[in-house]
Amino acid sequence: MIAKGRRHFKRVVGVDLGGGKGKHTAVAVGDITPAGLEIRSYGTRSPRGIPWYDVPLIALLRDQWEHTLLAVDAPLGLPACLRCALPVCPGYGDCPDPAVQWMRTEGEALEQAHRARASRHKPLITPYTQRVCEIKLRCEDGIQPRETLGQGMGPLTARAAHLTRALSDRFVRGQNLLEVYPKATIHQLAGVDLARRYKRETDLWGVRASILEGWSQSLAFRAWREDSLRCDHSFDAVVCAYTAWLWIKQGWTLPEGFEVIDRLEGWIWRPDAA
Repeated sequence: MIAKGRRHFKRVVGVDLGGGKGKHTAVAVGDITPAGLEIRSYGTRSPRGIPWYDVPLIALLRDQWEHTLLAVDAPLGLPACLRCALPVCPGYGDCPDPAVQWMRTEGEALEQAHRARASRHKPLITPYTQRVCEIKLRCEDGIQPRETLGQGMGPLTARAAHLTRALSDRFVRGQNLLEVYPKATIHQLAGVDLARRYKRETDLWGVRASILEGWSQSLAFRAWREDSLRCDHSFDAVVCAYTAWLWIKQGWTLPEGFEVIDRLEGWIWRPDAA
C-alpha cells in the first residue's frame, strides 16, 4: 500500500476510454508493491469476453473502488460555456468564469507566444471547446492535446461525463479519480521523439518495448507484457495506470493558483519532464 496525504491506495486502474458503442476501451489493473507497480491484467475485453461497454466497465470500477486510484484517458470536466448557468451569455470579454478570465489574460498571452504567426482576426481561444489545462499543456509543455469538444470528441466527452456521474459515490475527481493523457506521460518521461512515434512508427513493437524498458525498475507485469505492445488501447491503458502510480509516488500537486479552475473543469495530470 502507498499513501498520498490521508488517502491510501493498494491498486491503480488505468482506462483508455473509447466510445460507448465501440470496442476500443481498454482497462489495465495494477497492484502497488514495494518495488513499484505490477500490472496484473489488461485488455479490451471484460472477464465475460465482451468489450468494455458501460455495464461491465462501471460494474468493475464500482466493485474495485476501495483503496483504488482510477486514471482515465478522457476529459473529466467541461469547458466554461457548457458549465455556465447564466441565462444570457455576457460575451467572452465580460465572462465572470475564473477559467475564462484566465483565458483572456494569461491564456491569450501564452497562445500569442506559442504561435509564431497568429492571425489578427482568428480567435486564439474558444471557451466552449477548450479548457485551461489543454491550453497550458500545448503552450507550456509542447504537447498537443485533444480539445474537450474538438472535432470528433463529443461522444467521448459525453461518455466520460456519464461515467463520472455513475461512479460519483465511489470516485471523486482529484482524490481517487484522475484525468491523464498517455501521450503527455510518454512525452515527459521518454521524450518528444518516442511520444510522436509510439502510435505511428512502423516498428510499433520496438518503440513501445523501449518505452516500457525505460520504466522497468518500477513497472512490472504479472500478465504477459507483449500483448500490450500489439494494441494501441491496451498500451495506453497501461500508461494510464503507470501515470496514476507516479501521481501517488511523487505526490503531484496542482500549480499554485489553479485550485478553483481545477474544481470547475478538471486537470490533465502528467509528470514533470525527465
